[in-house]
Formats: sequence, C-alpha cells, structure tokens
Amino acid sequence: MRNRFALWLVMGAVFSLSSSAMMPVPQARRLIVVVCDGLTFPMLERMGEPMPTLLRHCAIGLLSGTSASLQGRQGVYVTLGSGKRQSASERASLATWLHRHRKTVQTLGDGLLFAILGTMAKEPVQRWGRNADVLFVAASPGNLRQTLRRLTATMPADACLWLLVPNSPQTGWSTRRLTPIVLFGKSVPKGLLVSSTTRRVGLVSSVDFAPTLFTQLGIPIPPEVTGAPMHLMPTDSERALAMLRWLDERSLRPLRNLSAYVVVIVAVIALALVTTLLTVLHPTLFFRSVQSGIVVGGMSIPLALFLVAQLPFTGVSAAVALSAFILLIAAVAFFRILHNPMLAWQLAGWLCSASALMALLGLPLYWATPLGHYPTTGWRYFGITNSGIGIVLAGTIFAWRLLPLPRKLVAVWCLAAPLLMGSSLWGANFGGALTLAMGLAAAWEWLATDQPSWRRGLGRMALAFLAVVFVLSLSENWLPVDQRAHYGQLLWRMQAVGVEALTEMVGRKVRLLWTFTTAMPLNFVLLTAFAAFTVGVPLLARRFAVFKELLPAFLATFIGAWAGFCLNDSGIEVIGMALVYVGGVFLLALPQCYPFGDG
Repeated sequence: MRNRFALWLVMGAVFSLSSSAMMPVPQARRLIVVVCDGLTFPMLERMGEPMPTLLRHCAIGLLSGTSASLQGRQGVYVTLGSGKRQSASERASLATWLHRHRKTVQTLGDGLLFAILGTMAKEPVQRWGRNADVLFVAASPGNLRQTLRRLTATMPADACLWLLVPNSPQTGWSTRRLTPIVLFGKSVPKGLLVSSTTRRVGLVSSVDFAPTLFTQLGIPIPPEVTGAPMHLMPTDSERALAMLRWLDERSLRPLRNLSAYVVVIVAVIALALVTTLLTVLHPTLFFRSVQSGIVVGGMSIPLALFLVAQLPFTGVSAAVALSAFILLIAAVAFFRILHNPMLAWQLAGWLCSASALMALLGLPLYWATPLGHYPTTGWRYFGITNSGIGIVLAGTIFAWRLLPLPRKLVAVWCLAAPLLMGSSLWGANFGGALTLAMGLAAAWEWLATDQPSWRRGLGRMALAFLAVVFVLSLSENWLPVDQRAHYGQLLWRMQAVGVEALTEMVGRKVRLLWTFTTAMPLNFVLLTAFAAFTVGVPLLARRFAVFKELLPAFLATFIGAWAGFCLNDSGIEVIGMALVYVGGVFLLALPQCYPFGDG
C-alpha cells in the first residue's frame, strides 16, 4: 500500500508538468485508422504480438468520451468524426472536410465507420491502394492482431497508424471506462498523448480526434470544432504505460467505492434523523449533544470524501476511512457541545467554511482525482464540476451566517469566488460563476444589509450576473485559444461562426439538463426535498425565532441553488450539495424550536 501511495504521488507530480515538454503530433502524408470496439487498456497489454512492440514504440493515451449526450454506440462514433459532442441522430462531417481538401478516403469494415465519416456506405475496398490518403479499417478484438500485423508490414514510411478504441459501450455514468488510443509511425516518438481539452497527460477526449487528423494532414480545422489537436509528451515507454495503468485504475475507483460510500452516507442520514427525533422527544443536553455531533459529522461528508479520495483505499477500506473521519468529527463535536451547546453553530460554520475552501481552492490537488466523478466532490479533467458549485455556494453562505467573519474578507471572497470558478485557468465553469454571482449577491443583500428588500436584491443579482459575464468575456479573450475552457471556446466559436454557436450550446445544455435530471428517481427525491425546504423554512421562520434568525442564509442559498439548477447542465448536483448544508443547519435548528427545545 505504501508503494502504491508513493507511485500515485509520483504520477501526480508528472501530471502537473508544464506544457514546455509537449510537441505537436507529427504530420503524415497517409493515415491508417484502425477502429476496434470492446477493448480496455489492460486487455490491450495482455495481447500478443505485434501489440507489445507497438506499445513500446508508440505514443499512447486513454480516450475519454463518456457523456450523457452520447446515448448509444453510434453517438460516440459521430462525435469522433465531428470534433464536437454529437448525438446518434446527428451526422459527422469528417468525410466532407477531407474531400473538400482533396484527400481520398477508403474504408474497410462495418457500417459504424461511416458514422465517423458522416457519409453513406460505398463499395468496400479489399486492400489499401497506395494513392489513398486516409484508410479507415474496422477490426474486432479477435482479428485485431492479424489486422495490425498486415497493415504495419505494408505501411509506407511516410504514414502513421492510429489504433482507436471508442468507449461506445460505456457511455453511462455507472459503466464509463477509459479506452486506449495509439499512434504509431516512424516519425512518432515514444510517449504520451495529451490535449488541452482535458489538460491531463495521457488523457485525450473523443472531440480531439478529428482536429488531430486535420493537423496531421495539414488541413485547416473548421471553426465549429470544439476539440483541440493532440500533442505528445516524449517519455520512456515503461513510464508511459505505468502512468496509463495508474490513470485507468483511478478512473474506476469512484465506481468501486460508490456502493460502500452510499451505505455510510445513508447510515449517517438515518442516525441524524433518529437522534433528532429523540432530541425532540427528550430535550436534554445529552441528547442534544449527541444529535448535534452526528449532524455536524454528516455535514463533513463532502470534505471527508475529498480527503479520503487522496488515500490509496478502495471498497470497504475506503468506507472505513470515510466512517472514521465522520466519527472523529462527530466525537469532537459531541464533547465540545456537551460543555457549551452554542458551539454547535460555530462547529457547523467552520465545517461550511472548510468545505467551501476545499471546493474552490482545492483545485491544485486535482491531479489526485482524475475523472473525479465522486458523488460529492467536484473535480473532473480540470476545473470544478457542478457538485463543487453547490459546496462553494452553500458553504460560503452558511459560514458567513454562523461565524463572525470580517466584512472585508467576505467581500473579497464574494468577488473572487465567481471569477475563479469561471476562469479557464482555474475553475473553468461558466455556469458555476454565474451561479455564485447570483447566490452571493443575494447573500450580500440579506446578510450584510440592515433592511433587505427583494427589489434591491434582484437588482444586485442582475448587476452581479452582468459584471461576471463582462469580466470573464474580457479575460477569456486575452487568453490563447488553446488555454480557453468552455466559455472561452464559445466566445472564439461565436467570433468564427456567429450566434449559431450560442444557440447550439444553449440547446445542448437544455437537453443535458433534462437528461441528467430524469436519469435517476433519486433526483426527483432531491428536488422534492429541496422544494419542501424552500417553502417550509420561511413558514417556520414566522413562528420560531431560531429559523427567523437563520432565514436570510436559507433564502440566499435557495436562490443561488435554484439559479444553479437552471444555469448548469447537471444542476441537480448543485441542488444535492446545497441540500447537505441546508439539511444540516435545519436539523441543528429544529430541536431549539418551541416547545421542543430544552430551554
């Protein structure tokens, strides 16, 4: 275990290398693209010759293309040939672009190749004519070795061979898997593939394949393409393979740990509800201390998941580590609250502030969580996901309300957080920037003014929204195109193709919002619970002083979270993370309501 942990630290350091070591993918007069579905990286390593030789003398990476917008096998193929995320009902343009620049294309294999090319099936060729510029070959895992042996034996010196394994059978969140992509040729150095789309050495996206082919053939990249040409990081073959094994293992950890984490989280929620009921029925200091300790421990779950994710644990051992962290927080809270019941609010506030800091400023540790699709932490290829938005939003607002934070510090944080969240060099989440801008503007109105009003609050939110759009538009235009993330790339495409890029993006985001929201019945449970809190807390504030005192923080969180639900394609994650802190503070306040409290 110690050796594995050391290896992960080394791999993380390598992943954080600067782009100065990168070199462009070499150009080629001819390209062979072998497409073989149904393989994983470990399966590729176990194959016989010529695969071991290819892996020792090639540039290799792992291909990521799983997305809710890629439903079904054909959607991944269409995306590979489009250079942007496309569904199975849409059509790729790869063949059109190649023919437009007088490049001849031949195919050998099944009809899914034509999903990549975006053309109708023609008479299949039986062998590669040397005058063809690009040859697409479909192979099965059973005949892949024979196909590669034949093609490499007759491949001209000025040609390059791609082995492409689409992750088309694994497009769902629970079944996703990275798949290998290999580039071989006499002019190709040994090393790892990398792209500015993912910003991870060894990991490239399915949208990067088409622009890389154009670059190799010397063809201009069409403006509607959202991917970026791949680059190479030369390195020893054994080191490259070790990195990919590490990355492949890390990509599977969330799925291996998820069921164990769910058991722990459900148990903590059940304990919090049971102890809250006991505290209401038996309003003594002991029961209140137990209940507050468990609730505070439950509020630490997002922070605990992030910290446990850095440890080399999987399965049951990861669940044990998560439980130990939560129990430690709960025990400390219990003994502190037993001596001073009012410390429950301060402890909850400190946890909220630590979680907000972790979600926004923990980004330098993102190398430790490749594909960080953990249920409650927010790191993906780079930047911060929608889960992180909810943590920053609710954590900031409740920490602001529960702790005596300096007004100037809060002002600086409220100004910096949306800009960091939206910057391509940091959070790379434009929807998150707008969410934080609106939520924190609402919080400023309700928490920092003596006589808050809805009219002035809406004005602050609109002004914050426009200010963030203006500042990010200005800053993104200063960045080189290859360093821009989603919003920066959108601005660049709008300059090239006009408003069509914006309407396409909005339509895709709306479809994704619907897809993510309807993906699981649990999402409707979360939405119903959050809606109940949104309606119920203001009603309770009319009757109970404790909720009246906390109402400004609740209102700001509700406003920001619902805005985040609408502004982000997976807005249900914003709601889910906000629910952690809303529910925690609600349970802490409930026993203090008359006539349930103990005084």
